[in-house]
Amino acid sequence: MNQRGLTLIELLITCSILGVLLAIGIPSFQQQLEANRTRAAADALLQAIRLTRSKAVSTNRRATLRRLDTWHAGWEVFYDRDFDGERDANERQITTGTALTGVTVNANGPLANYVSFIGSGESRYAGTASGGGFQAGTFTICPTIPGEGYQLILARSGRVRVDRVAAAECE
Repeated sequence: MNQRGLTLIELLITCSILGVLLAIGIPSFQQQLEANRTRAAADALLQAIRLTRSKAVSTNRRATLRRLDTWHAGWEVFYDRDFDGERDANERQITTGTALTGVTVNANGPLANYVSFIGSGESRYAGTASGGGFQAGTFTICPTIPGEGYQLILARSGRVRVDRVAAAECE
């Protein structure tokens, strides 16, 4: 008689091998998810910066990207009519960014509260329509658990470049 199926020994060996593979694979999968979440957060902030600059250039008006509470809590982009870096009731909001989960976003001094662009595309401190000191600095986006992050480096010209940050620098 020809029987089909698994013996108890074969089933136990198969389950053991599957358990070992899952024990090895799940932490790697979790790290990959965190890396993707960090990259998505960096991309979201990068796109907000680029949108702000683009709106300033296309309308030849000052546009500002301002954090809500902290940078990872979200932000808003608006036309800054009175050049003070703050959104007032009469200033039109362009868009908002939602809170970023699983990451922290830290900005150095020049970018602590806002990034503002004038009509030529240069980043400038708030002050006048086309004036103010040049604004350049760095955003550091790191995962909340140990891992690699990213830096968004704003140059004087208003352009942004992206660099990787080692896990040791994110701790």
